[in-house]
Amino acid sequence: MVLPFFGKKPGPGSSNKASDNSLGETTTSLEFTHAGSIGRSLAAAADKIQVVEVSVEDVAAIEEAAVLYANANESGAKAVLEEALEGGNKRSDRLWRMLFDLYRLSGDRASFESRGVVFAQLFEKSPPIWDEATPVAAARAVPKDAAPAVNLSGNLSGNARPQFEQLARIGAKTGKLRIELSRLKGIDETGATLLSDTIDALRRAKVTVGLLGARQALSLLEPHIKVGEPGGRAFWLCALAMLQQLGEQEHFEDMAINFAITFEESPPSWDPPEILQPPVEVAPAAPVPEQTPPTGFVMDGIIGGPQPEILRKLAVYASEHDAVEINASGLKRLEFVSAGSLFNQFATFRTQGKLTVIRHPNEMVAALMRVMGIDQVAEIEYKKF
Repeated sequence: MVLPFFGKKPGPGSSNKASDNSLGETTTSLEFTHAGSIGRSLAAAADKIQVVEVSVEDVAAIEEAAVLYANANESGAKAVLEEALEGGNKRSDRLWRMLFDLYRLSGDRASFESRGVVFAQLFEKSPPIWDEATPVAAARAVPKDAAPAVNLSGNLSGNARPQFEQLARIGAKTGKLRIELSRLKGIDETGATLLSDTIDALRRAKVTVGLLGARQALSLLEPHIKVGEPGGRAFWLCALAMLQQLGEQEHFEDMAINFAITFEESPPSWDPPEILQPPVEVAPAAPVPEQTPPTGFVMDGIIGGPQPEILRKLAVYASEHDAVEINASGLKRLEFVSAGSLFNQFATFRTQGKLTVIRHPNEMVAALMRVMGIDQVAEIEYKKF
């Protein structure tokens, strides 16, 4: 489940619904299934949520930049923010914050300083001061034209619909999208419908879609396919999409014939698969030297995937404290799956009567937290600008 962001609070009975401004790549591995508990925690937290006013014009750029950065596409995120500031949003405080932090994170001091001159002229005040934030990508940079990547894991069900709607929006903006399926453990019928419908919608919108790990997804779908038994139509359609991606035309045509026999309707036609190269890998960020021991629960470096060990340690920390204080000053990047897992954990803390405060995340991470609704179940303490 992903919740509205930028100060929008869920209304009564809407705690399990997502706005169109939501984003994610989460499946039920993130346990977005406890709508009742999360709803109660949000209601309890409603009077503590800080409203952040952001213009409608800024929202699309903020979302897209947060998505690209979470997928290690720093150059793409920079381009989105720079274009937005050069357009009609020159005085957007949030966009400036994100861009300056992104320059720091990528080690782009020249751009930081040149933008600082523009900032000073525009606002008639001093720009932010450069500090030596550790660059996130210590190895090769991700190409500017790289396709955004979405990693699915766990059990795919209809609970992931809000995330897929946002996924489709991002694909429509970028024109290409990679979906990683190799970590899926299960797919139910509503999940299969969601996946196949999303793939169809993206391709109708002329978005180039690459499915990585299609073999794993196919192995989860095939046990549900029974020739002559007119049930589980979604499993059939999703399996045919996987076969197309794998380029197995003969197997596809055999299944298509069985589909026609079983459902007495024309099957999808064969279409050669679209190939997208996997992303360039980046090295993990080097640790930031600490002058003094940090306070609170420290999150630093790059956090990606479900991160069960971090969640376990966080739960232990929470059990020993009345309030959960998270030091995120050294957190360089947060990926979607991890953000979803953290949302669930923070929502659980709310139901336990514990306040969670996330201190000083960089603006790119903070933007993703707002997109994923984390600011609805935890307080975010921003750095001074």
